[in-house]
Order: sequence, then C-alpha cells, then structure tokens
Amino acid sequence: MQLARVIGTVVATIKYEGLEGIKFLIVQPLDKHQQPAGEPVVTADGVAMAGPGELVYVVA
Repeated sequence: MQLARVIGTVVATIKYEGLEGIKFLIVQPLDKHQQPAGEPVVTADGVAMAGPGELVYVVA
C-alpha cells in the first residue's frame, strides 16, 4: 500500500463495459513525511468516497 493525496479527477467520455459508475482520481504518491514522492498516477475509486485534498491508500 502507498499513501497518496488526491489532486484531481479524470473525466472519461467513453468507458469500457463494466467500468461505468467507477470514479477515477489523480493521486500524488507521498513518502513517510507526506511529501510528494514520484509522479502522479490515475487510480480507480470503487466506493466513490475520496475527493481532492484527501489522503488515501493506493493498492497496486
């Protein structure tokens, strides 16, 4: 698991079958001091609860 901060959302005009209703977020991975570590990545939020500025765990 990697700690990350939500920095944005992704808008998709077309989604693959089965991904309808899934929210996609842009997150910035963080180090143990909550400082940016690496490049931002796109993630799927299966429960659609996270928003900009919130801390989340990313599972690869």
